Amino acid sequence: MYKDLISDKKLYSLDIPNTIVPTPDKFDYESGFIQRYIVQKANDVNGFVYEVNLDTYQTLSENPYWLVYSMRWRLVGPMDTTYKADGTLGDMGVRASNKASISLASNLIKNAGLYFPNILQFYK
Repeated sequence: MYKDLISDKKLYSLDIPNTIVPTPDKFDYESGFIQRYIVQKANDVNGFVYEVNLDTYQTLSENPYWLVYSMRWRLVGPMDTTYKADGTLGDMGVRASNKASISLASNLIKNAGLYFPNILQFYK
């Protein structure tokens, strides 16, 4: 009877994913951004946050036991907010852009900010 109930169910992995540290290349710096992928076990909101590659991110995005988030990480531009001569915002800067990305990620993955203490990581 039990086998009948689970026969059409997909089994999901709870294995800890391999973590990575991305290495931006010349093309990333030309575009000014990279995508960073973070995951966390869904049943442990205070648990570890893991940075993973795109393949792992896509695999875990189908797994209900993991929370996944893709964030845009800014690499180039002014470090801090700049304003135009008329007082309007010129560029929010790398620091503020990456803080905003972390803030958005924290809506789903509570401890995302703890994983990214250096908001100027990879900045040029």
